[in-house]
Order: sequence, then structure tokens, then C-alpha cells
Amino acid sequence: MKIIGNNKKIWVISTVTIIASYILLLMSGNSSVRVMLQNIFVIRSRVQILSVLILVLTFTLLISLTKSYWLTMMIYLSATIIISIANHEKYSLRNEGILPSDLLMLKSMGKILEMISPLVIIGTFLSIILLAFACYYCFKNVKIHMSIYIRILGVLIPLLGLGGLVNIQKQGTIAYKVGQLLGDNPIYYDSAEAVESNGPVVNFVNNLNVESMSKPDNYSQKKMSEITEKYAKYAAKLNQTRKENNSTVIYVLSESFSDPFNVPGIKLSSDPIPYTRSLMKNTESGTMISDGYGGGTANMEYQALTGLSMGNFSATLPTPYTQLVPSQKKVYSVNNLFSKSYAIHPYSGTLYSREEVFNKMKFNDFYYLHHGFTQSYAKRIGNNPYTSDKATYKFLLDRLAKSPNKSFYQVSTMQNHMPYDEDYYKGNKFKVTGNISSDEKQQIETYVQGLKYTDEANRYLIKQLSKMKQNISVVFYGDHLPGIYTHLNFQKYGVKAHETPYFIWSNHKKYKQSTTNVMGTYGFTSKLFDEENSKLTPYLALLHKVNTELPVIASKVSSKSSDPNLPNGGMNLIDQSNLSLIDVTKLSKSQKQLLNEYQLVQYNITAGKYYYSNELFSSSN
Repeated sequence: MKIIGNNKKIWVISTVTIIASYILLLMSGNSSVRVMLQNIFVIRSRVQILSVLILVLTFTLLISLTKSYWLTMMIYLSATIIISIANHEKYSLRNEGILPSDLLMLKSMGKILEMISPLVIIGTFLSIILLAFACYYCFKNVKIHMSIYIRILGVLIPLLGLGGLVNIQKQGTIAYKVGQLLGDNPIYYDSAEAVESNGPVVNFVNNLNVESMSKPDNYSQKKMSEITEKYAKYAAKLNQTRKENNSTVIYVLSESFSDPFNVPGIKLSSDPIPYTRSLMKNTESGTMISDGYGGGTANMEYQALTGLSMGNFSATLPTPYTQLVPSQKKVYSVNNLFSKSYAIHPYSGTLYSREEVFNKMKFNDFYYLHHGFTQSYAKRIGNNPYTSDKATYKFLLDRLAKSPNKSFYQVSTMQNHMPYDEDYYKGNKFKVTGNISSDEKQQIETYVQGLKYTDEANRYLIKQLSKMKQNISVVFYGDHLPGIYTHLNFQKYGVKAHETPYFIWSNHKKYKQSTTNVMGTYGFTSKLFDEENSKLTPYLALLHKVNTELPVIASKVSSKSSDPNLPNGGMNLIDQSNLSLIDVTKLSKSQKQLLNEYQLVQYNITAGKYYYSNELFSSSN
């Protein structure tokens, strides 16, 4: 390769550019310069070589493809800025870096940008424009001459090197050996530490070829036959006193709905959810253990629909909707038990690949903004950019009037989605006190006012459903807490940071005073069928046993980590009686067997051979 111009200066500029881009990327995933320097020179020095090597290969590939120095610099630096900002934004909100699964979200880029500050977007855009002009002005006269053979090598070597990184976590491969030589440790159990220690580049690479779930040692066709037969008999026994389901069922995932009275360290001037609280006293209700804090809505939705626990999946599978479902042959969901099923989400249909996911789950239709969910129903409150819960409920009621009895509805709201800007609602009367910053105080007060509107919407919905002649059952739950409680000590209150309310209500059933229950999102279908005294499939019979005999199985709950989104490592078990973490070794022999059976079934229908899956999910009389 021959560079016409000042050869030495150009090589120096290229080297400085790569190093500077590496530092910028590394800083986007670190809480401080001190942490960054400590990782580079003390804790994780070797793996930083891998990051720089990836950047060198990328730069080489670009210059070999374009044969233009100024264009290479512009593309490379623009990509660095965009990735750094995206990584910083996600890290600040979710304590995790950019992952390969996030690339599927590019289809919803417009909706994602709505969640980011306009100043950040404008600043990024202007920076790239200025950068383009600067690169052209400074390097337009730099000419690169290379033979066709050198150019081919300049493309092939980086492609082979970067392509091989797909297998960096697959033992025996060259990429794995290189990664181990350079000290690569993916730290799947702690995504924040993974970004801080490895940097966003290596962290991204480590998640390229993920394993959805480890294969249980005793997985086989024979074992699945035994489990299927066992729970078919158990279902038949339970079904002797049960009847066929005759209700229309509605699952309402209420965005960021939680009880702020449950958050230590703050006090509210009044209760924002008095109606919902009173309703919970006279229904099947209690506490749901969420697998997320400040995010993870799609994961709660997935668990509620499938009955599968995130705690059983690999740490490399943070989002089943985008990483698992698209590649599955079959996806079993509660809606399959109903003749007609519909999903409603007053936002983008492509976010978390919901359009593809609900199609795989065989929903009859999916209503979202610009598809079925008409603008006449997309009413908002004040300056809140999201559709109100009451407007979403009105659309639901309209669809119920037009759909047959015994249908299923999945409703995911948007009203209380972050951010919580000060100008959302006028006349906010809620006041929050505590040892908190002014910014946290403002966000909590705005969020709590939103809860008040949700509470009023719940009253409206239940009142309207009570008037209907057809049997209606509602499973209502909050998916996670909002990520606004910066004062909270997550090492001490890790479980509390994952507690949200739920209730199960029916318009054809009178409830006695409820006792407090604690459950995982995956248990709602089993609990609903128990409440309705409806017949179970062998799979639901298994979930019934899991619900009644095992602790809550979670993946993102920890009292030992400072990050509320991260487990101590893999599966977390929560004791329902005192909401504390317990170790799997403390389970009884029968509990360990039950947990293994549950994990075998989950593996079988997600990563396995689907042995006897039709029998597991068919009705058992």
C-alpha cells in the first residue's frame, strides 16, 4: 500500500484515530475515567488488546473497500460516535451495553429516537455533519494506491478475522483460543461489569453466538416421554373436578406500574392507586417478581404468555423475543388455548419484533399504532407522548364488542413509559419527600401522577367489564419499576426493586378476601386456570405444580449486587414467605426433581427436539 502525501503523518493519524476511538468507546460504558484506566492497566489489560485488534481489522477493511482515506475516516469516526452514544444511552438506562439483538430494533429506529433527548439527537447529527466536512477537507488529497492482490488481502483477512469472532465463545475454535489467550471473560451474569471490564466492542462480540439454554444432562426422548405421561396423568386427576374454560381472558401488562409506597427512602403526600389497591384486597392478587428494573417489558410479556421462566435460560439470552422466537419452529403460548386471540399495543409493532413474535404465536391479529389501532383511540394526557391507559382500554372494549366469546387478549400499555418529563401533566398535586436529588424528586412526582391516571383507567375498565354478559377474566400486572430511584440501595433492597403488584379479576366470580401471594410472571396462566377451575393441559399441570411447590424462579434479582438488573449468577430463587434469596441446594429432593422437569420441558420446546410437544399442550380430560 502506498499513501501519497506525508506517509509518516498519515500512519500516525490512523493510529491515533484507532486509539482515540477505542478510548471513546470504552468510556461510553464506564462510570468514571478512574474505572476505565483501572480496567485498561490493571484488571483487564489483555482483553483491551482484543478490542484494539477488532478496530484495526475494521479500519483495514474499510480502507481496502473504499480506497479513499477521507471516506474511511468519515465512516469509521461517524460509526464510533453513533455506537458510543447509543452504548452510553443504553448503559445509563439499563446498565447494559449494545447487544447484537439490538440490531433487530433498527426497524423501530423512529420510535427508539422518540425516547432519546432531542439535544442528544441534534448534537449527534451535527457532529457527524461537521466530521464529514472535516475529513473531506483534511484528507481529500490523500491518495491510496494498492495492488489488486493487496486489496483482496485487505478485505479477506479482516472478513475472516471479524467473521471468526462469531465463534469466540465456542470451545475449540481459533477465535475461542485467541479470546482466552487475551483474557476474554464474557461475564454473562453481570452485563454492567461486562461492559465496564471488556468494553462495548468485546462485549458485543461475546454475545454474537448465544446459547438460549444449556442442555440438561438427562435430556432425551425417553425422558420427555416419561414427563409427558406423568403430567398427562396429573392433569387428568386434577381435571376430574374442573370444567372447560368458558371465559374471554385479558392479560394487561401495565407499563412500569408499581407501588411507590413499597420503595424505601421516600414518602408520598397521598396514595396514587387507591382503587387498584382496594380491588386487590378482594381478588386473587399479590406481588409479582419482575426480571427487570427500568426495562425488560418484552421479557415479562413473554413469560406471561409462554409460562417459561427467564431464570432457566442462559445468561446470554437477555431478550427471547428478538433472540429466540424468530428462529423457533413452534412457539407455544396461552393464546393457543383459545379459538381467537388478539394483541394490542399502542405503539410500534416492530419494537422487540412483536409483529413477528405474535405471528409465530398464531395471534389472529395484532393491533398497534398505524395498524388497526386508529388515531381516534390514541388519546394522550397533557404533554405525555404516549397513548393513555384509558384510551387503550377504550380500544380494547371496542374490540371485545366485536370479537367472539372465549377469546384471548394480550394488552401492553405505554402511558407510564420513561422518560418522566416535568411538563407531562399540569396541576400535579403529588409531592415526594426523602433524601433524594431534585431530579429524582421531579421524575418520581411525574411518574406517580401517571399512576393516578392508570388507577382511574382501571376503575373505568373494571366498571365496563362488569356490565358485560359474557364471562371476562383479567390478569393485570406491572412489568417492572421505573428506573428513577437513584437513591435506592440495591444491595440491600435488590428484591424490592423487582416487586410489582398483580391481580386476577373476573366479572362472573365473587371473591373472598385475598391472601398475599408472591409469584413469577410465568405462573399467571396456571394461577388463572386454578381460579377459574378450568381444565389443564399436561403442560399447565406442570406449571400448577411449579407454582405451588417451588420458590419463584427469576433471573434478574439480587441482594448482593449494586445493579438491580443483574443476578448473582444465573437463576435466582426467591422464597415467597419472606422475599429472600435461597440457594438451589436448599431445595428438597422432590423440589429439585420438579425443577429439573420444568427445565427439561423448557429446553425441549425452545432449544431441543420438541419431543411430545403436541401431547404436552393438548387438552387432557
